[in-house]
Amino acid sequence: MFTRNGSTSPKASAEPQRIDALRLQTVSSASVRAPSEPPPAPSHHHSHTEAVIPTGPANDGSGSGISIIGQDLTIIGQGLRIISKGKIRVEGEIQGDVLGTEVIIGDVGKVTGVVSAETITVFGSIMGTIRGIRVLLESGAKVEGDVHHQTLSVDEGAQLEGRVRRAQNVDELKPDLTESTTPS
Repeated sequence: MFTRNGSTSPKASAEPQRIDALRLQTVSSASVRAPSEPPPAPSHHHSHTEAVIPTGPANDGSGSGISIIGQDLTIIGQGLRIISKGKIRVEGEIQGDVLGTEVIIGDVGKVTGVVSAETITVFGSIMGTIRGIRVLLESGAKVEGDVHHQTLSVDEGAQLEGRVRRAQNVDELKPDLTESTTPS
């Protein structure tokens, strides 16, 4: 949910929300807060848009929470990279790369691009390259692209069209979670 000065947007729609990639990059970490955190103190210079990122119940401040891209979101951007230093769950649509420690593509989640993480669990669909130490394709998953892995599990009912390669060295599969502007 995106709010301006603490109030909800007046336009409610069944259309997926589209977020401009440049706008995503300009949201400062000071303006992003978990729903359980109190809002910032009122200020006379409160003109920025504040993004509230929902996290799971395990958000105790230790970074063990989960970031969620909801099914009502479509994120599109040239050279877009979404980087999470923790766990991220994609229920919406992303046209760009998703990197994290653990990435989960939910039942209705769809990623067109590179998905890179130590553990990748796919229930939805990925069109692009998967790079993970541990890759799990669950029943109903649809993957079109190459899978680079150390361990791979493909459940009955999962669809995989592409090449599968087991890496010789685990280090080549570890995601680059730095915020550099050049794709890895």
